[in-house]
Amino acid sequence: MKSFKLIIIAFLFIFLIQFSSGLCNINPSLINQDPNPAVPGETVKVLIQLKGVENPECSTVIIEFLDEYPFSLDPGYTKLQTIQGGTYVRDFNSFWMIPYKLRVDENALDGDQPAKIRTGIISSSNLSKITEFNLTIEEVRTDFIITLDSYSFSTNKLVLGIVNIGEKNAQAITVEVPEQDNALTEGGHVKILGELDSNEDTTIMFDAILNSGPIKINLEYNDQIGVRRILTKEVLFSEVAFEGTRETSSISLTSIFLWLLVAGIIVYLFISRRRRIKARHRRHLENN
Repeated sequence: MKSFKLIIIAFLFIFLIQFSSGLCNINPSLINQDPNPAVPGETVKVLIQLKGVENPECSTVIIEFLDEYPFSLDPGYTKLQTIQGGTYVRDFNSFWMIPYKLRVDENALDGDQPAKIRTGIISSSNLSKITEFNLTIEEVRTDFIITLDSYSFSTNKLVLGIVNIGEKNAQAITVEVPEQDNALTEGGHVKILGELDSNEDTTIMFDAILNSGPIKINLEYNDQIGVRRILTKEVLFSEVAFEGTRETSSISLTSIFLWLLVAGIIVYLFISRRRRIKARHRRHLENN
């Protein structure tokens, strides 16, 4: 009889646990990802909604973000958070909204990548579960090569070559030659380039006075999701390479030689004529 009572008590205990487990139903879901897609090497904000926290049977509910490639939690955000069961969150009814800021690995691949969270109840590890959410990743940035195509000392015209070497198109491109020791722009130091598709190239011209040395170039553009991005590049300028573009005198050495020759002939003829006149004058005096 005693054994039978123990069996009944054990059965009721197991039943109560299972009943409690059934009552405490914690359901996490991904509400938002910003930006979408996320960009490798940058951060993404996610908003998790946790349903079921209104149930007092849940005791203390926990949610924990799990650091796994390609996502890691940004400093300043707490991995493990708790809320007391039976809590109703104002404006969200019975939902618990948990924001996270995640860092995306710079080598993350394009496509949907899983981010993991663990939810559970502190009083029962058996109720703990891991949920995966797919976050979309796409490389939306591009890159450029900037070259110094030509420069003229006589006109101060600087021509830069711009090549979009990335896989993405770029919009609203501007190019700036900022004020620096060896580069002084005239007229305007920022020029609008517009759009440049992947693998396309173009040129842009500035009026500038240059001296030898590295010249910093700032390039800004809008990426595929409209984010404004800034790149800083350098081109190396050598005065020797463009020495032939300096202004030279319009009178060549040949012209100078010819002018000297003509002047010499004129002087010679003038002197010869004076000598002949003087000689005739002496003879005339001698004859008289």
